[in-house]
Amino acid sequence: MSELRADDPRRLGEYRLSRRLGQGGQGVVFLGHSAAGAQVAIKLLHASVSKDADVRRRFLGEVEAVRRVAAFCTAQLLDADLDGDRPYLVSEYVEGPSLGEHVVAGGPRRGGSLDRLAIGTATALGAIHRAGVVHRDLKPGNVLLSLDGPRVIDFGVSRLMDAAATTTRSPIGTPAYLSPERISGEPAGPPADMWAWGLTVAYTAGGRHAYMADTYQEVLARILYGKPDLRGLSGRLREIVEACLAHDPRDRPDAEETLRALLGQDGGTGDVLPSGARAAVPTPPPPFPRTTPTTTPTTAPRPSPEGTPATVPWPSPEGTRAPWPTPEGTPAVAPGEASTSPLEGTPAVAAGGASATPPKGTPAVSGRRIWQVVVAVAAVVMGVAGFVFWLRASQGPTLDGTWTGSAEHPTAGRVFPVELRLRADGGSTMRWGADLHCSGRLAPTRSAVVFDLGQVKGESCHAGTVRIVPSDDPNRFLVKVTRSDTGAVVYSGRLSRAS
Repeated sequence: MSELRADDPRRLGEYRLSRRLGQGGQGVVFLGHSAAGAQVAIKLLHASVSKDADVRRRFLGEVEAVRRVAAFCTAQLLDADLDGDRPYLVSEYVEGPSLGEHVVAGGPRRGGSLDRLAIGTATALGAIHRAGVVHRDLKPGNVLLSLDGPRVIDFGVSRLMDAAATTTRSPIGTPAYLSPERISGEPAGPPADMWAWGLTVAYTAGGRHAYMADTYQEVLARILYGKPDLRGLSGRLREIVEACLAHDPRDRPDAEETLRALLGQDGGTGDVLPSGARAAVPTPPPPFPRTTPTTTPTTAPRPSPEGTPATVPWPSPEGTRAPWPTPEGTPAVAPGEASTSPLEGTPAVAAGGASATPPKGTPAVSGRRIWQVVVAVAAVVMGVAGFVFWLRASQGPTLDGTWTGSAEHPTAGRVFPVELRLRADGGSTMRWGADLHCSGRLAPTRSAVVFDLGQVKGESCHAGTVRIVPSDDPNRFLVKVTRSDTGAVVYSGRLSRAS
């Protein structure tokens, strides 16, 4: 990361640029900030989108394909602007070094660390290929090591660059990671990505390229006619890498077959990508032991008012005093602090379990509260009316289908993927957070645009309310999510109909 240069832009569309994250043959990557302050990665491409209508249509099609990639061990594409001479792409910002930087600084990886790297990158390729996208430039520099495991970036960018160019005669990608068929001028398919995956794992284990040579020409010759140097690899992982480095692309396993082999699920059924995403996350260190007090506290917790459930302080990780964060990074109420009520006049609830009730004699409903209720009812009526109008204007009579997109948490400064599966006959679900690790059931309410989010699973994932805000496009809408324990909107985003 470095400072912006004198000729670098300071703003692209609604995004403010603050730092350079890197530069490559395809463009310059900047650290950007949305209007709400969330951090994103912005790649300003060197090539311009041709004025040719067919080329521009192909470019747009590639962008939409990349957006369909599920967020399993990948950095999701959030936005794209194709206007002007140099288009740019906006994706999730992943904080952490690249795999290449890590190996150069710390040497090869071994044991569980190497296994997680192999599993995470295979999971990412499985998600990318399932969306009909080919990465075409997988290498250690395009794998970032975040706190929640490896993340593959820049998938589909090479294809976008091809689509943006009027003519292309040479293969786009890093020469040392090109597969034999690509060197021979054949189109890149998923097997070419599996070849690059095998070389990436071999580099991680050995600290050097498997076809090391002094010049690119010698590297390419060794790829075509030599044997790979797989030092550092052994056992089952070596066998899998060797299979992915078969010269005939038809002999290589696909990404999901490779992932099943890595997880020991050969011949298994079901969706393997969620299992791969979970297995790629590093296991947190054991907590420090908590000292058990030997004396009984002299002051007992204050009981809750009769009929009111006692509130429990938001749990902290063992051995720490900081409050446990939400998936989006929002700090919860710490023990001993009072939570802030979302509406003026609502009793605040202390973290220790006591609710601050108004003194006797205080009117139950103030004039200000009456107006708040009136405004809220009017907003619901208008929202339902707008929703009905939206449905009538759309070609489809319902919200049935899968909706995907991203949400932004302004306070935490994070952007993360969201997926809603809406079913008119029940069974609607929602997934969100890093690698969509949070999941819950959506129950309908009296309002057609409001759902209760319950039966939530996932570490630090919370129940709440999901509100849909229609847009002019029947295949797009805004979504706002509130947490049950605070009643305040914690994140919101834009979703598009995927099916």
